[in-house]
Formats: sequence, structure tokens, C-alpha cells
Amino acid sequence: MSKNPLGRKSPVPGAYNPDLLFVIPRDISRAKLDNYCREQINGFDLWRAYEVSWLNPSGKPEIRTAEFQFSASSLNIIESKSVKLYLNSLNNETFECETELFKILEHDLSVASGEKVGVEIKPLTSIDLLPEFFDESLSLDGVDGFKLIRNPSSHMLKVIDLEVDNERLHSELFRSLCPVTGQPDWATFQIQYSGLKIDKKSLLEYLCSFRGHASYHEDCGERIFLEILKSCKPVDLTISLNFLRRGGVDINVHRSTKQTILKANQSRLIRQ
Repeated sequence: MSKNPLGRKSPVPGAYNPDLLFVIPRDISRAKLDNYCREQINGFDLWRAYEVSWLNPSGKPEIRTAEFQFSASSLNIIESKSVKLYLNSLNNETFECETELFKILEHDLSVASGEKVGVEIKPLTSIDLLPEFFDESLSLDGVDGFKLIRNPSSHMLKVIDLEVDNERLHSELFRSLCPVTGQPDWATFQIQYSGLKIDKKSLLEYLCSFRGHASYHEDCGERIFLEILKSCKPVDLTISLNFLRRGGVDINVHRSTKQTILKANQSRLIRQ
């Protein structure tokens, strides 16, 4: 595997090269999380690539979108710029059919992540957009009395002595920073849970406290999931961080106490 290309000047690859993929062990960040328990986390990271291209046998370029689903139990995450460079390395390669490309993508990404990766190649006419339950009335962003706090802490989260069943909320205000370049990464946050009602103001202040926090997408999502689980003690919990597209790839982090996450949570959002 290559060195981390993030923050470096990178030439466009001229030929197929799976060694461009740069891996980061998940356990590096997980070791910093209080009371981390692998068994209590289910979920996956869904990546969408919008610049998948290769040559057919006649030399004509083909273009598709693709989705890559990485299990939260895989050994490694793959740095996103390295994935873009890897995909670019396929641009001038000739494949007999789409199936041949599929097998190469599945093999290379699975080897890099340490666990089988789900790959789906889609035509440009296939767009899975906003789920129906994404309702503005469920937004956190209009709460009153908001106070911006600079450093994230689970102690900010509060619950109300009221039971709720399957409450869904979302926010468009989440921002973190790239741990290498310091550039902002924006995401839509979604939560679905049952248990004591989470105070909306405290939840939004907690989310916005990540505004200056430098961490990879997957690490942010996992920390938020575990800190809500620890502080609010929901009966069940599912969270998603749907990051905006950067470099032709968007990354969507899903974590849950449930074994299965609704397909609707995986839909492409309006800012993606």
C-alpha cells in the first residue's frame, strides 16, 4: 500500500494500481474511545463514487456511479483521496465487460479493508434520492437558545424524563475538519432512537461542537454513536452522518444497535 496521499501533490495515475489504496486501522481511533465495545456496534460505511470510468474493448470510455459498502467490523478504513486515485488508475484500462471491473473493485477494496466489501455499479440514470421520512418538521436546526461550544463532550447531552418511541431527528449543521489538511467536512446528521427523549438543544449544541474537531468521517460517526449511547442510554439507536461529496466521492457513516439499518437511511441526500 502507498503512503497517505492526503495533503500531497498527486499526479493522475496512468495505469491500474491497487497499491494506491492507503489503509488506516480502525483500532487506532477506537482505542481513544471510552468503554469501546466492538460487540455493541453494528453498521457500515456507504461510499458513493461518481467518477467511475474505464474503456470498453473498442476503446470507448464507459462511465458509471458505484457504491461501496464497508462493514463497521472491517479491520481498516481506506483514506478517501487514495480511493479517488485508485479509481482514476482504472480510467485508461480496457475491460471486456462491467462484470470484470466489478470483480477487480470487489477484490481490491476487500483486501484493503480486511473484510469483504459490497460493490454495486450503477448507470447514471439510477438515482436513489431523499427518503420520504426526511421531514423539515423533524429538524433540530431551529431550536432556540443555542450556544456554540467549541470542544465536543458527551457531558453536553441531556435527556428529558419522557419516553419516546422511534423518534427521528436530523440536522444540516454538522461540520468537522480533515485531520490532515484542516479543511471543513460538512454532513447531514440523522438519528432514530427509542427511550428517554433526548433534549434537542443539547443534541444540536453537541453536534455543532465538532465544528473545529479534526477527525476522519468514520471516527466522528462512531464517537457520536457511542457517546449518545453512553449518555442518553436509548433502548435502541441508529445514527447516520451523510457527508457531502469531495473529490467525486461521498461517505455515509451508519451505526446502530440493530443488526439491520433501513434502506431509507442509505438514500442520497439533497446536498450530495
